[in-house]
Amino acid sequence: MADEPHAPAKPRCGAHSRRTGRPCNAPAMPNGRCRMHGGKSTGPRTPEGLERSRKANWRHGAYSAEAIADRRKAAAAVRALRQLLATL
Repeated sequence: MADEPHAPAKPRCGAHSRRTGRPCNAPAMPNGRCRMHGGKSTGPRTPEGLERSRKANWRHGAYSAEAIADRRKAAAAVRALRQLLATL
């Protein structure tokens, strides 16, 4: 068993800690740093990515422009009907 070669070491982050000064041993991402030290995401850049991001946080749509316009139309129709009934 001692003659078998070791598996190749996976790349590590290596960012140095401010407290201890020792390098980070977390596995590195393709950019060479770990998920904690890799930097913030720049966010979606393509139109498809921006649309996907916009829809990802969609909850119910009650406050969307379309829903508000529909409620205003319905309220105007109710007012018109009430006014019509009052004149009869």
